[in-house]
Amino acid sequence: LKIIWAYTWFDPAIEAEAARAMIDAGVDVIAAHTDSTATLEEAAKTGGAVIGFGQASDMSEFAPSPRVSAIVNNWGPYYFERINALLNGTYTQADTWGGMSARVLIGQISGEVPLSVKAEAEALRDALAAGKTNAFVGPINKQDGSAWLAEGEFAPDGDILGMNFLVEGAMLGGFALVAA
Repeated sequence: LKIIWAYTWFDPAIEAEAARAMIDAGVDVIAAHTDSTATLEEAAKTGGAVIGFGQASDMSEFAPSPRVSAIVNNWGPYYFERINALLNGTYTQADTWGGMSARVLIGQISGEVPLSVKAEAEALRDALAAGKTNAFVGPINKQDGSAWLAEGEFAPDGDILGMNFLVEGAMLGGFALVAA
């Protein structure tokens, strides 16, 4: 797993440069946590050799290749709730941790994904939304080899929000083999 920090939410030039660096280094899957389509545009230039995941919006214009999935930000319910609280005088400042269960995030799987894989991905998405699983389920070690999560333990939201370490197998500026 190779990680390149873009230090931006939206800068297509920086995002494209990071994607090109990853492609030149031999990656075959790109997932970005930035808001432009630049990473998928770079993946598309490989003629299907590199696939990618959309972030923040549908990005389905990249179907059938390279987009296989996207997490779509659906801020409407959050804005509706917060604006109503302002209007009815019940607003209080608070952090929010919406996600799939609150339908703030919607996981979309491309129709180009094989049906058996799509069914498995949708089942995982639904389990995440229902709180039956978590993006981080132990056993997971920190990059330095120290234990973080025990077998079957889910990462608490606060741990994910304040995560200041990489997990074992993730490297900045290099590659690591990750066992599945």
